[in-house]
Amino acid sequence: MPETPRVPRGLEPGVIEERIRAYESFGIHRTGWEGDDRTSTWLRDVLAEVGVDGELERFKFPRVEYRNARLTWPDGSISGTPMYDGGFTGYGGIEGELCEDSDPDPFGKIMIATSAVRGDKRWTAPMALKHYQELEEQGVVGVVVPSGDPEGEVILRNAEHIKTPFNLPVLQVSAKDARRLASSLVMGGVEGTLEVDGERLQSNATNVVATVAGSDESLAPIVVMTPKSGWFTCAAERGGGIAIWLALAEGVAALGPRRTVHFVASSGHELHHQGLSHYLAARFGLVKEAAAWLHLGASIGARYPQARLGGSDPYLHDLATGAVRDAGVDHETLEVFEVGNPGGGEARNIAEGGGRYVTFLGGHRYFHSPQDTVDVAVDAENVARWGQAAWTVLQGMLDLPEA
Repeated sequence: MPETPRVPRGLEPGVIEERIRAYESFGIHRTGWEGDDRTSTWLRDVLAEVGVDGELERFKFPRVEYRNARLTWPDGSISGTPMYDGGFTGYGGIEGELCEDSDPDPFGKIMIATSAVRGDKRWTAPMALKHYQELEEQGVVGVVVPSGDPEGEVILRNAEHIKTPFNLPVLQVSAKDARRLASSLVMGGVEGTLEVDGERLQSNATNVVATVAGSDESLAPIVVMTPKSGWFTCAAERGGGIAIWLALAEGVAALGPRRTVHFVASSGHELHHQGLSHYLAARFGLVKEAAAWLHLGASIGARYPQARLGGSDPYLHDLATGAVRDAGVDHETLEVFEVGNPGGGEARNIAEGGGRYVTFLGGHRYFHSPQDTVDVAVDAENVARWGQAAWTVLQGMLDLPEA
């Protein structure tokens, strides 16, 4: 019987928490921001500590810069965050009567999406382009979308249409701030000013890439990927995947595999996976040429999880579900996709290209919220269990038979 590979030190809960706290300490992790750039340098340095040479790979992306993002009306003012794939108003904003989204005649008005707080997902769906285009066709001049985590703090939507933005300016505000609007909406006929004064500029961000060379060059490689960017500190959203990614790199380096294993921590996640798109474009054919991809997606090991997993084909699907079961992951909070469903994370890029994959991903109570911090939303013991499952999956991928 071959000896079972030693579990990497990086999968110990204490190491996991230490690394996630370090990641959180860099601040907001939006693509190309200082926190994102500092994360890249840190990841490269930690890889070096565990014997893996990492590199920073630059790519261009459409960076949103805004000066003012607010709604004002006679009784108050609310600041928020624009939808990055929405439109801008220019300096000074646009004026219009405030209306609820149930208004039968919204022409020329600023619409407050009150149904969003009640769970209407049209306003925050990843692929919301058609919805906002229809509102623009109805003559709506701007939209304010309230959203909230359990304490009413804002939850931001990913900019899935960053390369093909819609024209309608959309301001995202916290549910607790939006409550101040209620009395004005009841009165009716209240005028307001929506200002989303910004622009899109071409800027640069970095992916972190590394390779552990295998001893048999004839074998197709494995790729382990995790996103590293997001709206706020993203401790639970991104931290678990990053900690496991580092641990797997450490483990593979110590193992000395027959197959080559590539590692990529990509930026641009919240902007329609811009970093991974660049990585794939620079390595034409890798999606199919790789024996398999392991996607360490959102919210792995979070508290209050909505955990999900999937596999591209029955073999990898069974490998993933068995690994998670054996690692002791709580199945009551786990959604297992049907075979071939990649979910909403970066694994869908691999699925679209015809590659094989396993994906671990999900959400949690403070997903895309400024309260996604270690102390509020991270469970290092749970991350460790998922990390053990990922390590098992990676061993199975390294032993895949050649086609």
